[in-house]
Amino acid sequence: MTKLNLSEKSKNYYEENDIYEIFSIAEDYPNKIYKALLPEIKNKIVLDLGCGTGKFMSKFHKDTTKYYGLDLSEQQLNIAKEKVKDDNVEFICCSAENIPLEDNSIDSIISTWVLGTILEEDRRTKVFNEMRRVLKENGSIYLVENDIGGEFEEIRNRYPDISRTKKYNNSLENNGFKCYNKFETYFKFDSKEQAQKIFSNIWGTEIGKKVSKEIIKQNIVIYKTMKKL
Repeated sequence: MTKLNLSEKSKNYYEENDIYEIFSIAEDYPNKIYKALLPEIKNKIVLDLGCGTGKFMSKFHKDTTKYYGLDLSEQQLNIAKEKVKDDNVEFICCSAENIPLEDNSIDSIISTWVLGTILEEDRRTKVFNEMRRVLKENGSIYLVENDIGGEFEEIRNRYPDISRTKKYNNSLENNGFKCYNKFETYFKFDSKEQAQKIFSNIWGTEIGKKVSKEIIKQNIVIYKTMKKL
């Protein structure tokens, strides 16, 4: 099990939940993603695919008719369960390659920085197919991803060499997703030292050294596709 990333097999996502939780809380500190997606999921049956520790679940669930939080990590879901205690919410611990929900049962799917953690293209395709299977006709899928440029990409050595981010985002577009929204937001940690510690733990010491302050700008793109029968 690797440590220096946020892939599905990363220690940070399973064994070091405190590190992931601090990172998750700091990300999109001004809640721009929440504000962008709330009108799209209000009063709907929602699947939060790769919900993690429940960052978005804790914000959205009261505005939905039913909220499913799916994640592969039982440790992450345990944290989410402490945050959200609502009969409206159902937790599912499983792979997104085999979603235990009926066909055409979900109005909206949101997935934040999840598909990129699945490195194998054939497995990612299975997830796309499963999302479309459980989605109702005229239902929508929203993928929150990192856009090209910004401090966050530069710190992680993905700018000015944009090839990795561009290749991944192009793969989403090739699967029928189109840009729904894009904006600049930022991480806000308690201190520069905390930010350096978190980035070092996830991506290694050399990456951590590149962090110079507690606020780190981040470019976001939200992709959308709809199910048409």
